[in-house]
Formats: sequence, structure tokens, C-alpha cells
Amino acid sequence: MKLSVAKNVHIVEPNDFEPTDHWYPRVLNSNLHPLVTMFLNLDNSLIAERYCRLVPNANPKAISDLLNYQPVYFRWAGTDMMYITNKLGQRKLTLIETNSCPSGQKSMPLLFENLQQGGYQRLIEETFKPMVDPLEEDGVLAVFYDKNPMENIGYAASIADIFKEEVHLAYYTKDDEQPPVKITDNKFFVQSDNNQWLPVRAAFRYVTQDPWNRIPKDCKTKLLNPIEACLAGGRNKEIAYNAYIEFNKKFKEKGLSIHTPKTFVNVGLKELKVYLNDLKGNMVVKVPESNAGQGVYTITSEREFEAMYQQIARYPDSKYIVQELIKSNPSAEDDMTNTWYHLGTVPDFKERSYAFDIRMMIHSTSKGFRPLAAYSRRSRYPLNFPPPEGLDSWQIYGTNLSVKSDSGWEYDDERLLIFDRKNYGALGIGLNELILGFIQSCMAIYAVDQQAKKMFES
Repeated sequence: MKLSVAKNVHIVEPNDFEPTDHWYPRVLNSNLHPLVTMFLNLDNSLIAERYCRLVPNANPKAISDLLNYQPVYFRWAGTDMMYITNKLGQRKLTLIETNSCPSGQKSMPLLFENLQQGGYQRLIEETFKPMVDPLEEDGVLAVFYDKNPMENIGYAASIADIFKEEVHLAYYTKDDEQPPVKITDNKFFVQSDNNQWLPVRAAFRYVTQDPWNRIPKDCKTKLLNPIEACLAGGRNKEIAYNAYIEFNKKFKEKGLSIHTPKTFVNVGLKELKVYLNDLKGNMVVKVPESNAGQGVYTITSEREFEAMYQQIARYPDSKYIVQELIKSNPSAEDDMTNTWYHLGTVPDFKERSYAFDIRMMIHSTSKGFRPLAAYSRRSRYPLNFPPPEGLDSWQIYGTNLSVKSDSGWEYDDERLLIFDRKNYGALGIGLNELILGFIQSCMAIYAVDQQAKKMFES
């Protein structure tokens, strides 16, 4: 943190960027895996060409248009995917969710060792700066955040270096009765010294907890991302799923499809037991507006269902998302093609294989969508060992590293799998999977942005 000018507001100046403050220590001392380096350096035309070889019925022009799409609202996103298979050995990456304020920079080794600000700099230079430069109005630059200071101070420092001016870093939480940020005539103002309120001409936004309570629609302050991206699916899993369905209908004939687990939306509290029976005692229940692993329940037993039900029964009128559970291991009664399993990590020296996800961070540039960062997270307990009596299935299937505690947010980073020379091989994924995942991510971002245009421009 730099100079404090008001409660929860700090000034970040040019030359404040310190690499040791913005990456996990073991990431700072690691080297990106050569395959990942190759992927990140591939031109979009080569990615499109390779994708059409991997998915022969994909329309080449549709893929090219997708990669060159310029979003109106959703310019920066993260997607979470899982690598799965069925009994026939048909493998695919399935999309779990899309995030409008994604983390990831602190987990990503440098692409170019001589560019010490890494992905922080690329996102600000290639996405944020073009959005801000044409602005003629006065005002300061700011970063608003409610968690993840390691990355957000890094973004503020990159903005200060690139724009060569001070940046106001404001900790902006939903429970603050005297927030350091205010809105007047749909424009943001940030508190400064001497109790001054300064207009904000543009802000980098990492406000994730119920952001619609603090961020207005049609905001006059330029934001990356504006709240419309959250409302259209970037922070609501049900609305996002509707966007994916619309995308799949629109592009079916062109061979493009967003892959998700079997999903049911708008499920009432009393209907959950019916779905549990229909899904043979295994399912995932999600609170639509939850994030960071909160409000997600894996159910594999009556005990887990009752525990989940007791927690959410306080909100009898709420609606939920139900998804099929991607299973740990095959069983005799499973369908050959429609039952899916985690491929899991490559077994370690104790023969343990863990469920893992792939987080891919994407941003919009003058050259179209580009991959910015990637990493994986594994579960706590292996897939291929019998679970101890009473073990919560979340320990087998849950991969999120965020842990909510009384003192705030903590991160279980020992389960982080960096895409470096040491860890990447344990995932068992290659260049083709990275390309497939990138295209899946671009489809999801396109779908949410199109839905935002439909919702807010009609």
C-alpha cells in the first residue's frame, strides 16, 4: 500500500510496481512451460486454422469472426473449464462458469522475462488504455476493489506507469457504511485528502461481491468492466447459461457450440429433491449470483443434501441452478456416451489423481480476443482413492482456492497448479486443449456480451 489520503483510499504513483508484491513467491521463481509460451504467441489466424482441424465441421469464417469480435461491455473475462471424458474415451473441455472480474495474474509466470509487469501491463496497455485515451473529460484514474489486493495494487501500479500519473486505489466493499467512493449523476467520485471528492474519468473495477449494489448501469465513468457485463451473465450463472443456449442455437449450423454440464435453471427449493432423484443421487446445486466457490454444493448422499437444504431453507423463495455432477470414476450402470468423468491429473508418485479445473483469462484487444493468463487448481482429495467415512464430496470435486473467513478472504494456494515447467505436465493437457479451451472461452464471452447488448440497448 502507498500513501493514504482518506479511509480506504491510497495513492499509487509511477515506479511503484514491485514484482514481489504481485505474484505468489513460487510463481516469481518459475518459468512458463514451452507449450504454454507457444500457445500465447500463436497468432489468431493460426489458432483459427488449428481449431478447424480439431473440429472439422466448424465454419472457418465463423471462427475468424468470433476471434475478431470487439465486445461492447465484456472486454476482460475469466472462464473456468474442466477436462472430462466418457466411457468411449471422448474427451472435451466443459465450461463451468464465466467471470467478469477474474483473478489470475498472481498465478501466471512471465511470458517475456524482460517485461517485469507481465500480464498486468498487457491488460492495461492493450485493453484499458485504448478505452481511456479518447476521453476528453477531466478526472483521475482509479482502481476499485473489494478483494484480491495482491493483483489490484499491481493493476494500479501498471496504470500509474503507463499513464504516467497517480492512481487512486479504493477499497470499495458492500458493507462499508461510509464508502470511499460516491456516485453523482451516474458518475464516480473518489475521496481524496482534505475530504475532497475527485471525479473519476476511468476506473479498473474488481468489485465482485454483489457489484450491482454499488455500480450503476449506463455509468458515465468508463469502467473495465461495466456492470452490464455482470448483469448479463458475468456474475449470474443462470443468465449466463441462457446466453450459452442462445449462442448454441444461433451457431449450430456453423459447427460452434459451448459445452456445459447438463443444466437446469430456475429450480425452486421444493423441487431440489426431485432433481436429486432424477440425477441418481448426484448433482451440483448453485446459487446463481454466488462466486469464488461460495454458494456451490456438490451432493452425493442424503446427508449432504440435508446439510445443503438446511443452509438454503432460510430463503424459501430463492431459485437455484442444478447441474449434473461430473463423476470421479465410472460405474457399471453409467451411460456409455452421456455420463462424464473427470480425467484428473496425471497420477503422482503415490498414484493419486485429482480433479482440476483450468482458469483462462481473456481480453479484448485491437487484434481481437487474446489469451492473457492461465492456471489450474486441484481438489483436496484424490478421485481414485476410496473416500474416508463422512468426507464431504466437495473435498473430491471442489477446486476453488478462495476461502471465506471471519477476517476476510484467504487462499489455499498449495493446490494451485502453475503452468510452468514443473506443474504443467501433471495436467495431461497439450497445445490442442489450450486452443479448444480458448475458443470455448471466446464463445462464452461473445455470448454474454451479445446478451448484454440485447438487455441494455433495446
